[in-house]
Amino acid sequence: MRHLVFSLLLLPMLGWAQNSTVFQLWNEAGVSYKVDKKQSIAFDLTTRHAAGGLQTYFPQVSYKYKVNKYIRPSIDYRLINDRNQEGNMTLQHRLNANLQFNQELERMQLGLRLRYQYSTNRLADNFEPEFGQAIRVKPSLAYDLQNTDLEPQVSMEFFTGPMDGQTGYHLNRIRWSAGLAYAFKGPHSLEVAYMYDQRINSPGALNRAILSFSYGYSIGKIKEKAPVKPQRNGRFL
Repeated sequence: MRHLVFSLLLLPMLGWAQNSTVFQLWNEAGVSYKVDKKQSIAFDLTTRHAAGGLQTYFPQVSYKYKVNKYIRPSIDYRLINDRNQEGNMTLQHRLNANLQFNQELERMQLGLRLRYQYSTNRLADNFEPEFGQAIRVKPSLAYDLQNTDLEPQVSMEFFTGPMDGQTGYHLNRIRWSAGLAYAFKGPHSLEVAYMYDQRINSPGALNRAILSFSYGYSIGKIKEKAPVKPQRNGRFL
């Protein structure tokens, strides 16, 4: 077991020898509304900043349906504004189709999100797995610490998509995340996370070390402290 844990901790370092790392700051603020016991809608705004200033921002509209306590399908629409290598902002439309699975084990919650994403207005030579067509798989783990309002959560997300000059889907990126969510009583939610965005099979591409802040507000919802649902940091691209 110790060898397995050590191997998982070592994996992000594999990309450091081939790729340089840059630092980014990501911020997300959103509001959600529960239509009924099974349906909810949400609006979010995300901004991403690097050394050169604002790099990416996008509003997102989401619809989520609760099949049962284990399964939640959802769909997202994003209007992505991204700065290209020439410093100009480019506009893209993107749709996400998601399927979220959750399983609670006492104070721990296991999650698995499957996502298919499709973008329009994508440049023909841009095979970037964040802004093009991709399939993403994200397992996650959250734990409700006893006698504290802090709830740690970790996740890994695997990106597969087309690569330049190759047909089919290939592993392009792994995004590692470790964060803390604060369990408010009431409609507010807050999360701080560190992510390492590692490029795979892409020599020369930039890895990213990311500090992210996420805030959410649920309209008309007054809740007691409950175990965290490991879904928020997965909203990021």
